[in-house]
Amino acid sequence: MLERLRQLLPPPAGPVEPGRPDGWAAVERSLGTALPGDFKAFTELYGSGTVDDFLYLFNPFASGQDGNLLAEKDRVLAAYGQTRARFPDRLPLPPFPEPGGVLPLGRTDNGDELYWVTAGDPDGWPVALLESRAALQELHAMPVTGFLAALAANQLTSRILPEDVLDRPSHRFTPLG
Repeated sequence: MLERLRQLLPPPAGPVEPGRPDGWAAVERSLGTALPGDFKAFTELYGSGTVDDFLYLFNPFASGQDGNLLAEKDRVLAAYGQTRARFPDRLPLPPFPEPGGVLPLGRTDNGDELYWVTAGDPDGWPVALLESRAALQELHAMPVTGFLAALAANQLTSRILPEDVLDRPSHRFTPLG
């Protein structure tokens, strides 16, 4: 999937805050779980940045609090838990670290949130997309690089993401900075 993504959404020549192979063990210890291999490879290749100036994946190697997976996890999960307590029918998936719980992955400029559903082997975790007002939740049975590749190929079906993002003539990754 990563190779397909590279063709559809070329990585930057000089990634900002790229992941480091020797840094993942500490990240995973801090999170309390292994992470999908495709996400680690994506982070090492792309670093911090946005897809179409709209979608941002959290990066555990980001220097600031904003957008850093380790810093965002507790904050996002606390908000998710509060919303789920008020609207359990809208958010059937439990928060991480409960079995099969959602683990924050990223967000959009509209305030929509992306999560992994932590059921089974991390390399098989699907992506959940939650609308900003928690009115709608989608489950995409693919890894994060598959999700991004489908978006970049204009093959992603979503009722949450705006049409102008889903149907762009071309997509791009822009490093932060």
